[in-house]
Amino acid sequence: MSQIANVATDAYGRAFAALPRALREARSGAYARFERERFPGKRIEDWHYTDLSALNERDFAAAPAAEAPAVDALADAELLHFVNGRRIGGPARSDEAGSGLADDGVTALNAALYRDGADLEVSGSTPRRIHLYSWIGSGTKPAMVHLRHRVVLRRGSQATLFLDLHGDDSELLNTQVAEIEVEAGAHLTLVRLQSLGKASTDIARTEIRLGRDAQLRYLGVDLGGALARHDLNVQLAETGAEAHLNGIFAPADRTHADTHTRIIHAVPNTISRELYRGLVMDRAHAVFNGRIVVQPGAQKTDSEQHVACLLLSPRAEVNAKPELEIYADDVKCAHGSSCGQLDEQSIYYLRTRGLDPEAARTLLTYTFAYDALGTLADEPLRRRLGLALLSRLPNGHALEELLV
Repeated sequence: MSQIANVATDAYGRAFAALPRALREARSGAYARFERERFPGKRIEDWHYTDLSALNERDFAAAPAAEAPAVDALADAELLHFVNGRRIGGPARSDEAGSGLADDGVTALNAALYRDGADLEVSGSTPRRIHLYSWIGSGTKPAMVHLRHRVVLRRGSQATLFLDLHGDDSELLNTQVAEIEVEAGAHLTLVRLQSLGKASTDIARTEIRLGRDAQLRYLGVDLGGALARHDLNVQLAETGAEAHLNGIFAPADRTHADTHTRIIHAVPNTISRELYRGLVMDRAHAVFNGRIVVQPGAQKTDSEQHVACLLLSPRAEVNAKPELEIYADDVKCAHGSSCGQLDEQSIYYLRTRGLDPEAARTLLTYTFAYDALGTLADEPLRRRLGLALLSRLPNGHALEELLV
């Protein structure tokens, strides 16, 4: 009881104290861990370029109830609709214990404060398409939202899961944790679009475990938020597992986008491919850290990783760091990183074909990003993501009919 009383000293403590007593008692361990570790700062290596320590002093309230905005649901998909961390028209997630991932300050806070999230199990031979749409907003007051998802694909099943995140331009803190299990022989296509407002902080973590002969195809597109950080960790835990990770990040103005991926090859005969494209505009700052770990005994690992970035402004900045940790023999691993600007000769060529300079730059920028976007086989979903990307590029609307 004394522990519960002592935590109500700041915004996070007040939010925890406002939970029903049963939740507070079940989640006191997670909140205690957050109290010990709080939000990380630059002294922690993994957070060297993304300092969250200022969040420790912010005064966020729990996001208020809000009307559900209309959703352009993905065709032939089941729609799960969340507004300010609460599901609309469906059952709330019943896990009161806050069990699961809570191994640092951010995930511990999420485990302590989340009130809802998807809890999905996919089985059988019929493929499923699931559109998980989340919207957050508070109007004017700083607010926070915490969502936690659990997804299990049973043996031999198939699913496409679209994590679709949007919000208004109020000051928001959004944390989202997804724990995903893909059992033997199952296939998951996971698509993530982050398109939050201009004053949002989005901290997301996705943990995926792949069983024997399981396959993962991932595409992430990060477009919004003042500060966005996504940690994507994939464990190829059993023989024959295969992961294809692709992504695009496109920060603009003075925003900050940080992508951390970690692929763990834990056993022999697993495959991973990773391709990311960065479009960094104005005075934005992008970070990419991709780590591939080949654990002892993981012979016949086959892994490739490449990240390439376009600096579209003299003041844009990017820090890209691919990493390999190999503790096994007889493996095939490669990685690479490049960074540059648009090719002036290509712009000139397009101008000779009638395009104005801005249209030429946008066309070249989009086609550069399409290396990652084009890996998505689902055409309607690829078109939706392509339109979202074009909406963030200068004069992108002029190319919509031509390119998407």
